[in-house]
Amino acid sequence: MSSVWYRLAMAQHQYEMSDRLIRAITGWTKYPEDSVESLLEEGVDVNKEHGTLLPLHSACNVGDVEIVKLLLEHGANVNAIDGFNRTALHYAAEKDADCIRVLFEYGADPDAPDGNHSTPLHWACFRNNQQCVRVLLQNKASVNAMDYNNDTPLNWASLKGNLECVMVLLEYGAEVHTTNYNNASPVLRAASIVATGLSSRHDMECLKLLLKASGTFPFPEQFPSVIANDAEVCNMITAHCRSTRSLRQLCRYVIRRSLGECYLAIMLSSCLYHLE
Repeated sequence: MSSVWYRLAMAQHQYEMSDRLIRAITGWTKYPEDSVESLLEEGVDVNKEHGTLLPLHSACNVGDVEIVKLLLEHGANVNAIDGFNRTALHYAAEKDADCIRVLFEYGADPDAPDGNHSTPLHWACFRNNQQCVRVLLQNKASVNAMDYNNDTPLNWASLKGNLECVMVLLEYGAEVHTTNYNNASPVLRAASIVATGLSSRHDMECLKLLLKASGTFPFPEQFPSVIANDAEVCNMITAHCRSTRSLRQLCRYVIRRSLGECYLAIMLSSCLYHLE
């Protein structure tokens, strides 16, 4: 066999092996005898892309922390990008906090951008996975990272009315007064959800929390149409904008902003300790 044909045969073999590995990881295998362990023993390339898929990304997508460990132990590139320009951490952020912890042990980039510049934290907030949000922030993920539309994770969480994630983000110093390229802030995002009439109790609580955390909220030059058509929401925001905030509320916002991106409970405790 010529060297060219040999290389083609080996390439085809590796492609078939990568297909079998992906299938074994996801449980869709058509080879009952295949397991991740047996394929690793056969020498499958753990960094071989099959179509748009990579083995480590697939393991994170199904939330299988043991397979994630196994692949990393066998040389999987923790920061590799798949056909969707996503790292394994993007998938883990939507699914499983234990997978996130293992990825960080192997040097995962907490702020890796996908094709739309969205970070794993954006996706954890979108899925309202409070535990994943907290683990990402504990490992230095930027709480105010911006995607291609200038949306922060707080914007994403507010858009979905994900109260639990909004609370965690605020604990870590998320900035409330940010606007995307459409001039939508987290407050207006949350207000839009409430104004649709499809909101839940958590959505209204999310809006109230964001207004409270914003200190003074500037009166919008123009309400988005969905908000403008809801008198109750308009009146709530208008009343908040026109009423005088208490000194306590103003100080709370100024202190949070001055401390920047950090876990506020620890930072405030440290400040109080040094003042004693």
